[in-house]
Amino acid sequence: MFQILRVVLVATILFVSVTAASEYPDYYPQSGFQRTGTLDAVQLDRQLIVINDLRYSLSNNLIVHSMSSYSVPATRLRPGMTIGYSMASNGRLITRIWLLPRDYRSPERR
Repeated sequence: MFQILRVVLVATILFVSVTAASEYPDYYPQSGFQRTGTLDAVQLDRQLIVINDLRYSLSNNLIVHSMSSYSVPATRLRPGMTIGYSMASNGRLITRIWLLPRDYRSPERR
């Protein structure tokens, strides 16, 4: 009996720790990202970025979020990164970027 209780307790602790580790910070949108993609190129001096082979302009007020900090410098952006992003109403100007884990899978709803 004690052995079974111990196994259940260990399994519960592991489940809770994995669940907690997979959660996103409060400043990551709860309803998911407007769009996600892989960075192909970053040209900060020209305020341009290429995501999934499409070129976008970067807002002068761009905010880049990471899992560990609300705002990080845009110089943290590197080709090959998976990101979530939101755009201004014109659809070509990126205003916010969220750095995502390499193994991120875009769900229908988060």
